[in-house]
Amino acid sequence: MNIRLQTLCATLMMCLSSVVAQTTYYVSTTGTTRANGLSAQTPMKDLQKAIDAASDGATILIAEGNYLGTQERGYISVGTYAKGSDKGKFLKFYGGYSADFSERDVVKHVTKIQPGKASASTIQGALMHITARRPTGYIGPQGEVVVDGITFDFGEVSMYCSPDIYDGRTGTPNEGVSTGRLLEPGAAAVGGSIGCLQSDIYALHLDVEGEVKIRNCVFVNCRDYGIQGILYQGRMEICNNLFVACRYSACQIQGNSATAEKNTLDFHHNTVLFTWTRTKEMADMGQGFSFRNGIRNINVFNNIFGFNTRCGVERTIYDTDSKAEAQKQFNLWGNYFLANRCDLEVTNSQSKSLNLSADRISECDDHTLGPKRELNMEMPDSRSFIEAVDQPYVKGFMSAKIVNSSKYAYLVQPSADNTRISMYCNKYPWEKVKALFGRVNGYGAQLPDNRKW
Repeated sequence: MNIRLQTLCATLMMCLSSVVAQTTYYVSTTGTTRANGLSAQTPMKDLQKAIDAASDGATILIAEGNYLGTQERGYISVGTYAKGSDKGKFLKFYGGYSADFSERDVVKHVTKIQPGKASASTIQGALMHITARRPTGYIGPQGEVVVDGITFDFGEVSMYCSPDIYDGRTGTPNEGVSTGRLLEPGAAAVGGSIGCLQSDIYALHLDVEGEVKIRNCVFVNCRDYGIQGILYQGRMEICNNLFVACRYSACQIQGNSATAEKNTLDFHHNTVLFTWTRTKEMADMGQGFSFRNGIRNINVFNNIFGFNTRCGVERTIYDTDSKAEAQKQFNLWGNYFLANRCDLEVTNSQSKSLNLSADRISECDDHTLGPKRELNMEMPDSRSFIEAVDQPYVKGFMSAKIVNSSKYAYLVQPSADNTRISMYCNKYPWEKVKALFGRVNGYGAQLPDNRKW
């Protein structure tokens, strides 16, 4: 049998198995370890066990509760993290079900991955990693990946300085913020610490292709991106999510240059708040969303970008292949911006960084942004939205040195032994994040509606 015929046979078998494997698994913390998970009455208890049992194309419904993987190791994995030969499988995850699966409401019934101290030494790579790719030469239908209605939170495991409003070295802005500043890898605590994880771990990490949908999720207190990954070929839609108090960047998706013309990324109706820089010195990172290479079409619209420490959106990465760069369609339109250090950071033809306010985004040239770059604006009448944000947290952020009425920079007080900052990536109360759903009609994350999203 020649190689081409072998490839065709393998593709046919995969297509056939995909057709018959549309199984639905049920997972609940009220389930048992030996249940088969094939009905609402016999749910599995271990989400990782359901993933391992599922065939390509399966759907996994997850009830409210905290899911930490086998023996509560602190992470969930489809395929093996950072193993190129592992193709994983295409699965669809839907959280937010009641314990008996009679109702789905992702705000009321919280499905979360929220490790604590017991899992700190066993977390590997990401709270949730997904590999979903086809073998080389595959010519069948695209697979589908869905992550819908899951909360990702590092706040119960990350290491922070113990709060002390009287010691400026702890980065505690006021009594209402529950921790001092986050401790980056290698950083020493001042006056004690709480939590235990100090290494950088992703929240949701993706190594995927096909049709990918991330929606109705919450990413809070994430140490190393909210979503980070690579799209090999296909379309990714990231919509109706809340990103609050993430570090590095809320979302960063890199494409595959070899298949860039086949790649599309839509990032819309997300609320992105308090994205923090890589270190407390505020030297780099801190973008809400970053346009990256390897994707032909990126559309960013109807989002809310607020209180981000570097910029709401970044467009500073360009392709060295001038032809590939010229073919890109990077569109940014109809977004609200609020109190970011800058709204859009771009690099001009002299490789100089420029900081643009929302009302100047439409002035970008066609080399910087695509044809859709209108209707970006500072959020009008933001009072009701700000009222939904945790008040001690936003007051701590806003109490930094004021540059002008709508843009804020951080007051850094160097000393002989360290850099002091009044606030840096402090823990945000995860229970309060869901209050941000549906705060502004048509912009940011809306109240999850299964018929719409």
